[in-house]
Amino acid sequence: MEPHLRIDPELCIGCSACASVCIRGNIRMDMGRPVETGGGMGCFDCGHCLAVCPKGAITLLSHPDFVPDEYDPKEVPADLQTLLSRRRSVRWFTQEKVTGEEFSRLLSAASNIPTVQNSQDVSFAIVDKQFRPFMRHIADIMAPRADELPRIRQLIDYLDDPFPMGPNPLTWEGTQIVLAFSREPEDAVIAMARVELMAYAMGLGGFYSHWIQMAEAQDHDRLMEFFPDIPSDRGLRAVFVVGRPRVRFRRTVPRDGPSVHYY
Repeated sequence: MEPHLRIDPELCIGCSACASVCIRGNIRMDMGRPVETGGGMGCFDCGHCLAVCPKGAITLLSHPDFVPDEYDPKEVPADLQTLLSRRRSVRWFTQEKVTGEEFSRLLSAASNIPTVQNSQDVSFAIVDKQFRPFMRHIADIMAPRADELPRIRQLIDYLDDPFPMGPNPLTWEGTQIVLAFSREPEDAVIAMARVELMAYAMGLGGFYSHWIQMAEAQDHDRLMEFFPDIPSDRGLRAVFVVGRPRVRFRRTVPRDGPSVHYY
């Protein structure tokens, strides 16, 4: 195993926060100390462990010289650049639901987006009370690919278990989902990006679900059976699982800059 992390034993207090947020199963606690295992799906340098560590004991070896900014996880930054630098995908949520009023505020962020030829054709769906039937609908659509996609097999097994253990394989602890539909893909993608930023500005959090969105390519017509109020000529372009963060990050993480070419 090639290591991805350096964990400073002098700074580490053995709180296990890093292991609890590692979605790839790459960190486990051993004798009260975190150990990188290389197990599960392996580290992909997301930086969650670095961002949640209360003592700054973790360094990503891909960015050994990075010095993170530390901040109060309850503080919502006033400027956009700072907000973007603190943005983290959130998969661990409290059981307190996002309210209808908050959803209205979230989606209002998408009201002034640019659309192709001013089509203004983006439609949103919020899956909340019908969460479990919706997950079953996705599992049924994706079932033909369960043998090649282990995550889909995990979802089917999870839904078939009357007393499922652990988080949902596709939505983790999330039970509320925002879906964006449009004819031109970029229209819904831009709209959802605005919703995502508004969520973080409101103290909420979430993550994009590629697995749920795959149902669009698998069987568009069958997917749209769940959404009879949305015109069928609009495809599912973006899926955002949203909720109230149970875990708060406290440090920025390193990221490679964009590849830019001037002509």
